[in-house]
Amino acid sequence: MVAVDPPRVLIVDDRHENRVALRAVLEPLPVIAVEADSGEAALREVLTHDFAVILLDVKMPGIDGLETAELIKARGRSRDIPIIFLTAADADVAQIFAGYAAGAVDYLLKPFGPLVLRSKVQVFADLDRQRRELVRSTELVRNAFDAAPSGMALCDRDGLVLEVNPALERLAGRPVGREPVAGLLHERDRPALTERLRAIDGDGDADGPWTAHLLGGRGLPVPVTVGLAAVCDLHREVQQVLVQLTDDRDRRIAATLQRALLPERLPTVAGVTLAAHIAPGRGGTRVGGDWYDAIPLPGGRLGIVVGDVAGHGIDAAARMGELRSVARAYALEGHGPAALVERMNGYHAALGADLMTTMMFAIVEIDSNIMRFVTAGHPPPVIVGADGTTAVVRGAGPPLGVLDTWRYEERTAELGPGVSALLYTDGLVERRGEQLDACIARLREAAVRPGTPEELCAHILRAVDAEGADDDVTLVVVRAEALMGPSARLKLSPDPAALTSLRRVLARWLAEAGAQRDEVGELVMAANEAWQNALEHGTGFARTTVDIELEARDGQVLIAIRDPGLPSGAGRRVAADPDRGRGIDLMRGLADEVSLELAPHGSVVRLRRALRAPAPLAAPAATEARAPAGARPGGAR
Repeated sequence: MVAVDPPRVLIVDDRHENRVALRAVLEPLPVIAVEADSGEAALREVLTHDFAVILLDVKMPGIDGLETAELIKARGRSRDIPIIFLTAADADVAQIFAGYAAGAVDYLLKPFGPLVLRSKVQVFADLDRQRRELVRSTELVRNAFDAAPSGMALCDRDGLVLEVNPALERLAGRPVGREPVAGLLHERDRPALTERLRAIDGDGDADGPWTAHLLGGRGLPVPVTVGLAAVCDLHREVQQVLVQLTDDRDRRIAATLQRALLPERLPTVAGVTLAAHIAPGRGGTRVGGDWYDAIPLPGGRLGIVVGDVAGHGIDAAARMGELRSVARAYALEGHGPAALVERMNGYHAALGADLMTTMMFAIVEIDSNIMRFVTAGHPPPVIVGADGTTAVVRGAGPPLGVLDTWRYEERTAELGPGVSALLYTDGLVERRGEQLDACIARLREAAVRPGTPEELCAHILRAVDAEGADDDVTLVVVRAEALMGPSARLKLSPDPAALTSLRRVLARWLAEAGAQRDEVGELVMAANEAWQNALEHGTGFARTTVDIELEARDGQVLIAIRDPGLPSGAGRRVAADPDRGRGIDLMRGLADEVSLELAPHGSVVRLRRALRAPAPLAAPAATEARAPAGARPGGAR
């Protein structure tokens, strides 16, 4: 039952000491005692409040107790309030009969026993509380029935409609009277509903929801999900059946929206391999606000977002798409994890959003073998070592929008060669009746398995029974590879952090290609000079990116730098200040060959150098591919 306020008891007596004594008697009971010192005051109280019982003194000046009782009983709202008369021991039988005639349910003679009075009041207080709980529960059920977005029909055991809610009549496009509920469906779907109505038992078993077609306005079929729930008596006997019909079109629109807003392909990032999965819970009957994104960042870094907007349907999917776009924009602006999540928190709060959102943003830095991340009310990442050990890196701020301002704290995790990070939403691990720590322990156990990230992703989904989850399930597996591969495609922006990262990434790639220490230093210096020139003279330090291509071939390394050209209206490309430099001379002194293709719409600088002891060619660490089979909403693994 729902909670209600404590019952009220009205104490009516013209003598203050009597009211004090009565209040003391009632003190142990969970009731609200209200005092009135006259019949007139009692009537005013009854006009404004409901009472479980009234303790009414018979002999009072002005309007006495009998007249007060008659006036209370004459009013419709207060007619059924129990009245216990209190009178002196010398009351005659005629007076007592008069009290009963006025509407009293009991009569106590003074002095009365406190336990007797308390017991009588307790009975009426309990009855009043139970009555109000029942009324409130019925009201809530009725309001929920009327306001439910899904169509609902309460039927008898034979499927005859007894009541319908407004949503069902809107779905059907007409008023629905006392008619067979099966008649609302397309002719070919009626036998299935009739059969399930006959089969439903006291446990509500009707083989789960299924898809059918309701005859909407003008007789056009509307795809709906149909579910049955038994309404039973105390003996678990089915008395009625609640039939729920949910418009499938909303789910399809939400699924299409979610599918369109998720990455079509996982990006190629040198030194990192990715696998991802996202799907609605419970066999794909609901679509919610889960999302993920993988964003190649300037400097050879990788940004990963995993988020979860509470709720399901079009609203959640639309909000998800909005937040995903904003998060990607902030990431490409160059914000670190803490700064990005704080901006997302402010954005969410400014929306006045009533849908709670959790998220994680991580930056994988292959040059330093770490992952920096921030979580906002989101499950913690699981780190899987190359030796099979697992660890959970905890520490989270509140979900987005809970507080207008919050200083989120950045965490780091080692992500060396062979180490994987599991980023996910709560639908992957949370199960009804289980503690979250136990669910995460099951995830950690499933993560101890050799294989590619895609194989690990598939194994985890089977091990945690992702298909049986109530909520959406999202999992992203990120693995740092031992080698970047013989070729790499990188980007650079006018951001000091990106430039520092790119220098370290190039040094790692050159070392893997077999460059000696002096060769690494000289080539990094030459490339850095080319990058600086591209940012200054090729883009005017605009918020754009320069493309970097690395390739090891036939014992040589080749580095190409392509700028997009100056922004429109920025004027023509100008030569470098002669007092500042010898950039091209420096590059030619450090590389075997330097070639330049200068053009207003974009230029290319190429550096080539033969290595003294090149390493054997290695296969690329990752190749661009579509997201795995289960990575689309509703996809099956």
